[in-house]
Amino acid sequence: MQGENPSQLDAQAMLQEILDLKAECENQRGRIADLEHRIAIQPQTGLPSRYRLEIELDELIDRLRVEEDKRGFTLLILQLGDDYTNIRKTLKASVSEWILYQTGMRMAGMLRPQDLLFHTHENEFVVALMGLKGPELGSFLRPFLTRLSEAHIFAGLNIALKVTAGAAYWPEHGEGRHQILQSADIAAGDSRVRHRGFSLFNPSLLARAVEKVELQNAITKAFENIDEQFFLLFQPKIFVSELEGNRLRINTVEAEVLIRWKHPERGVIQPDDFIPLAEETGLIMPLGKWLIYQSTRKLVSTRAAARICSGMSINLSARQFHSDDATRILATALARSGAQAEDLTIELTETGFFDDPQAAARTIARFKELGVRISMDDFGTGYSSLSHLHRFPLHEIKIDKQFVEHLDSSSDDRVIVRSLVSIATGMKLALVAEGVETSEAVKMLWEMGCKGFQGFLFAKPLDERGFIDFCNRIADANMVWDLAA
Repeated sequence: MQGENPSQLDAQAMLQEILDLKAECENQRGRIADLEHRIAIQPQTGLPSRYRLEIELDELIDRLRVEEDKRGFTLLILQLGDDYTNIRKTLKASVSEWILYQTGMRMAGMLRPQDLLFHTHENEFVVALMGLKGPELGSFLRPFLTRLSEAHIFAGLNIALKVTAGAAYWPEHGEGRHQILQSADIAAGDSRVRHRGFSLFNPSLLARAVEKVELQNAITKAFENIDEQFFLLFQPKIFVSELEGNRLRINTVEAEVLIRWKHPERGVIQPDDFIPLAEETGLIMPLGKWLIYQSTRKLVSTRAAARICSGMSINLSARQFHSDDATRILATALARSGAQAEDLTIELTETGFFDDPQAAARTIARFKELGVRISMDDFGTGYSSLSHLHRFPLHEIKIDKQFVEHLDSSSDDRVIVRSLVSIATGMKLALVAEGVETSEAVKMLWEMGCKGFQGFLFAKPLDERGFIDFCNRIADANMVWDLAA
């Protein structure tokens, strides 16, 4: 048999190689198509993802420009709040996934065919509402947001979540995709921070966003000279043993340590303005460590100079409280300063306890081993469960000022305070009412059974020398405070 021509063999091999390459290309195209589908769709809801948002938003803007559409659209960013995050952490994954699916379907069911809906992040949705602005947008949003806030029913659970929304108009608030998304995101951030259901972008929000970035940069730089830019104030906590007429018999005085930031150009900045920035930048941990070390030193010096100061309280952020280093840092600070652990109280907000009750209980147990006291701040304002409260070896609970400032005019607040006093009494806990500004409030609280008071009636936050003088004036007055003075 005569052999094949070598050129024929080469041609067959090349043909086979081409066929193999075509088959590989088909496989690659199939894999690419599969990947594109996977990144284009959010699996929890089946809705288009952030990837599709960017493509379709560019296409939409280009089309409207060509058509010279004067009405444009409203870009709406909707976010599920902290309640959803807590549910995702504490309940089965099937519950949070069902909530996302139901939320997406509720939105889709209320939108018109021309509107666009995307599921961009786990707790975030984006909607493009064609031609809806001004009063028409308001008329649409009222039932839309009401529907989204209705309870989700799942396996015996009844879960209602707060939804916040921010909106921006195209082209008024940004002509390109990046600009309009940024404007809507700024409005959504404003809605979230201010606990509002809805915010519409305006230039002042952009100015605040720029200011926030500038403060973030400034607080980072401030840590280079932390002892020069941050300082402490002391808010007296008064514990009373008797009330006769207008005369309070004071048993003891403690201090809550408050941190302040002295900006080199803007002056003193309050914690409500810079603590969230410290949280976002990750600086809350070194700032909290500085606060612990400074407070334990001040505890020693003020006890030596103030004849009736019996202790201090320091506030820890939830992040620091739950960190693995918190107990070690506290123990080291106590040892270096020589402060007595029983004179120090750690204050934590109610939500810091109940975000993860089991972890909180373990952390508190370690603090108690050191000998420090534990106080629950802002009691009654969060989402506490009394079934968990007994887990925590607390020393004190503090009634938030929002329940105190209208005691004389609000029967609801009086009912709440009586309930909180009953809880503290039943659990044998110290009780402190915050925001006390009138003698009438003191008398009402005393009659209800509250014996601890903190507020401007007694003193505003003081520097160290001012707090020492405050304590010594009370000692010189034989531990009596005249409410009529």
